[in-house]
Formats: sequence, C-alpha cells, structure tokens
Amino acid sequence: MQQSADAGPGGLDRGTVVSLLVVVTLTALCYPLISIGSAYASPFQFATLRAGGAGVALGLLAVALRCPFPRSLKLWLLIALSGFTATSIGFLSMFTAVSLVSPGVATVVAGTQPIIAALVALAMFGEPFGKWQGAGMLVSLLGIAAIAAPDLAESGVRATTGIGLVILATLGTAVGNAVTKRLARDVDAISAAAAQLLFGAVPLAALSYATETWTARIIQTEFLASLAILALGGTALTYTLWIRILGRSPLNSANAFLLLVPLLGVVISAVFLDERIGPLTVIGMALVIGGVVLASRRAAS
Repeated sequence: MQQSADAGPGGLDRGTVVSLLVVVTLTALCYPLISIGSAYASPFQFATLRAGGAGVALGLLAVALRCPFPRSLKLWLLIALSGFTATSIGFLSMFTAVSLVSPGVATVVAGTQPIIAALVALAMFGEPFGKWQGAGMLVSLLGIAAIAAPDLAESGVRATTGIGLVILATLGTAVGNAVTKRLARDVDAISAAAAQLLFGAVPLAALSYATETWTARIIQTEFLASLAILALGGTALTYTLWIRILGRSPLNSANAFLLLVPLLGVVISAVFLDERIGPLTVIGMALVIGGVVLASRRAAS
C-alpha cells in the first residue's frame, strides 16, 4: 500500500505517532507511581490489583461494546503466553525491584526494552531491523547508560539486584510484545488486552495469597489514586493502544518511540520525587532523543 500523506516518523501515520506518545508518557509514570503506592501495599498484592483491576475494567468495557473475543485456540494460547511474559513476569519483577532501586534509575534501565525487543523479534521470528534503527538504538543505549551512571556509581548490591529485576521485567515485556505482534492483526484490541491482563494476574494473585498478608492500608486515598492511574491509564489504556499500534506498525518502528521513556521518567522523578539531574544526565537525555530520531527513520531502500 502507498504510504499515506500524513505519515510521520518511520512511515507511521500521525494517529499512530500520537498513540505512541500517549503510551510513552503513561509508561514513564509507572515506576514513580509504583514507588508511591508501594508504601501502602506489598509487591505481589500491588501487582495483582494493577493487572486484575485493568483486566476487569477492559473486560467489562469489551462486553458493553460487544467487542469480539478470540475464537481460535491458537490465539488464546498466544494471548496467555503474552500475558504470562509481559504481565506476570514483567509486573512481578517490576514491583519487587521498586524497593531496591530509585524510580528514575528503574525507568532508565527499563528503557532498554526496545533494544531487547528487537533482538527477541530477530531471534523468535526473524524480524530484521534496518541500519538506522540499529544505529539509533545504539546511540540511545549510550544515552541510557549515561543517565544511569551517576546512580549506579553510588549504589551497592541492593541496587544491582534491583537493576537485575528491572532487566528481567524488561525481558518479559519484550517477549510479550513480540508475541503480541503475532496476534495483533487478528484480535480486537480491547478484548485481547483484557484477556492478557487477566491471564497475567492469576499467577500474581497466587503468589500474593501464598506469601503476603493483605492489609486495610490499600483503601487509603493515596494508594487508590496511584492504583487507579496505574491500572486504568498505565495499563488498560496502554495495553489497548499497544495492540492497535502493533496491528498496523512494524514492531521495531513502534518500539523506537519507547526509547523516550527514560527521558520522561527522569524528568518526572526530578519534578515530583526530587531526584537530581546532573550534566551527565542531560548529555544522556540528548543522546536518547538523537537515537529516537535515527531509529525512527525509514531504512534506505
């Protein structure tokens, strides 16, 4: 098909670019919000409420709008796999890591997801990425390293463990995204996102039931506010938009925009959580932006 006249970076149409920017902004808010909410709920409990709340909300919306649910066993198996990797593993590691590493560093490390996803897509499905995407991802990776360097230099084993968990969460998300790309064209985004989240919430709920004690602190206003933003905005909306984006866009082109997440995460953490921004962080942010610009270019024919 001929590229539309309103195409944006990487051949993406403007509506897709806007959706990607919404996803990026909401994703950048996740670790700061988890950091706030973790004072009121244990990790698995918080993760279960986020995934389950978002899944139930989307499920009810899908029923109200009469959205079609998948009919084939293959699609259900792919949805279950994406739910287990992106939601169960991703949320499990994410919510455990937040008590070990600062939200700003966690967001920066999680920003390597597009690079990991490109490698996963290449290994699992043979989906190549062009020279501009490779160059852009390399530049952004250097920027992410520059942003994280000051905090890593001051941190010990505790932060190293936290960073390892963030990387595990990032790997789970990358695998989940690669699987989602395989089913995105064949499902309704709302019903598929609901199923993904509910499948992913089951192992989290089992872990929480087996290892944690639920407390009344989860009904406090501060926790409910952070949970609502995380579940409805940072999860339900982003999952739905992401499935729609992957249904009409190359995985690597869409993932390139997620390299903006560390930049926004650092800014959000600095403004709302008083994390400092030094010269090396500024240089890193500039490299991330430059990398996104390179990675968003169409590969030369």
